[in-house]
Amino acid sequence: MAEVPHDPSVSVVIPTYRSGPGLDRAIASLDAQTLPQDDLEVLLLDDGSPDGTAARIEQIAAGRANYRAFALEASGWPSRPRNIGVREARGRYVLFLDHDDELYPDALRAAVVLGDAAGADVVNGKEVRTQIARWGLTNYTHDTHDASGEPLRGLLPMTPHKLYRRAFLLEHDVRFPEAPRHLWEDLFFHVDVIRHEPRVALLSSTPFYHWRKTAENNSSSTDGTRLDYSGDPEYWPYLDKLFQLVVGVAEPAIRNELLAQNVHVRLVSQLGQRASGTDDAGVTQARAEVARMLEAYVPAELDLLLPERSRVAITLFRAGHADAAADFLRDGIDRKPDFTVTAVDDAGDGSVTVRGTVAWSRVPGQPFARRTPTGEVVRDLPEPLAGLLAEHGLTPTADVSDAFVDVAVRHAPTRVSWLLPSTSQVRLVEQEDGTLEPAGTFSARFDPTTAAMGGALPTGAHLVLGMCELDGRTGIKRAFSDLPAGTRVGPVVLDHSAQDGLLLRLPAEERPARKGLLSRLRRS
Repeated sequence: MAEVPHDPSVSVVIPTYRSGPGLDRAIASLDAQTLPQDDLEVLLLDDGSPDGTAARIEQIAAGRANYRAFALEASGWPSRPRNIGVREARGRYVLFLDHDDELYPDALRAAVVLGDAAGADVVNGKEVRTQIARWGLTNYTHDTHDASGEPLRGLLPMTPHKLYRRAFLLEHDVRFPEAPRHLWEDLFFHVDVIRHEPRVALLSSTPFYHWRKTAENNSSSTDGTRLDYSGDPEYWPYLDKLFQLVVGVAEPAIRNELLAQNVHVRLVSQLGQRASGTDDAGVTQARAEVARMLEAYVPAELDLLLPERSRVAITLFRAGHADAAADFLRDGIDRKPDFTVTAVDDAGDGSVTVRGTVAWSRVPGQPFARRTPTGEVVRDLPEPLAGLLAEHGLTPTADVSDAFVDVAVRHAPTRVSWLLPSTSQVRLVEQEDGTLEPAGTFSARFDPTTAAMGGALPTGAHLVLGMCELDGRTGIKRAFSDLPAGTRVGPVVLDHSAQDGLLLRLPAEERPARKGLLSRLRRS
């Protein structure tokens, strides 16, 4: 086994199990790191694969002086290989890399520089998901040495794809829970991390981790990568264990924030999804479990920490109105934003201005708002929901001044998204039948040489995306446009894709204009 020349800055821990082609991609991304290879070690730990994966990682390690391979007895879950990796690691920092994901080229170098400068216990680097463009967009908006003022101390999203100071993990005996199958092991790990009040640095300006969606990690329930276990028979027992762990956190502010986060993400979601279906047994169980966990773990005063939609639903549920809570959570769920770019202009200084409109789709029989006989504008809600909301002082306002549109661009080859400086205005527009529906306008101006948080956008095609928020719901939509493809606008060329909508290509190479315009009917 080849020896690492010295104690490196980073140890990358990769659990493997029946690994497919994605492992080669993960290794290639490590080979491409700007951090010198002699300042990096990689630990490949196979969890008893029944195929040739153990021999494969031995072969990979044999050709690289900074790699080590371990063949372990099967444990059934990535927790044990990760824990062994921490124990065997020599680096000052540890990174957990799933066997089919990849790092961006400057990830480790930038994270080490920031971590050292900040004296950080954790560096939370910009994470990207293959098919979820909005993933992490609102979490990664700036770099900071101290993210203690951010939600959950800057640890969101709570995936283990971060740089952890190994001494911090060892000093506090922070480990992944080991079991043949353990739901949300990442969350249990992070509750243990956050209870020790780590110093977290936030790295947003450098793309860090690409959580890829592949056949390898989507067909299996044994790799620990799922976030949503709705319908799993072990959902409630493991959620109960998670709440038990959270209520044991000593610091009240952290404990309460963790409780509110899990109510919002894991209890409210069950009221709106499972408790609104046709499976009577599932509905009954979901409601009983939510009621039990609220009673056991979540004081009613913590409901004030919830986002408004979740707070209203939980208030109704606690008052015995489970059907109304489910109805409220479903209200407006089919109201989707339609995001259209109407103009792309050259600002004359190397910048580009993108302007357009947003309109939310009408829901048949359920208008957003209406005027009363006295002229007052109110939300149009069905009975008995409207009456129950009024009874508890929870009637939502028809005011849409808090609604907004943020514009982002997403690099098609790498899937990295960047928010652009944007302005928007949403208002209620009267329809032919006298009801009112939300619609608005937006504008974003950006310089491609600085739009990536001070850095240049990479060459290639960039999707234009709108992150549209209304009434507590956020949707991200691709922009479509009737602007002709092939048009050069300052530093970009416009293009279209039936799948991706409007594209901005960098650099602005001349491309032959296509015949006709992209039909609005091609939207998906």
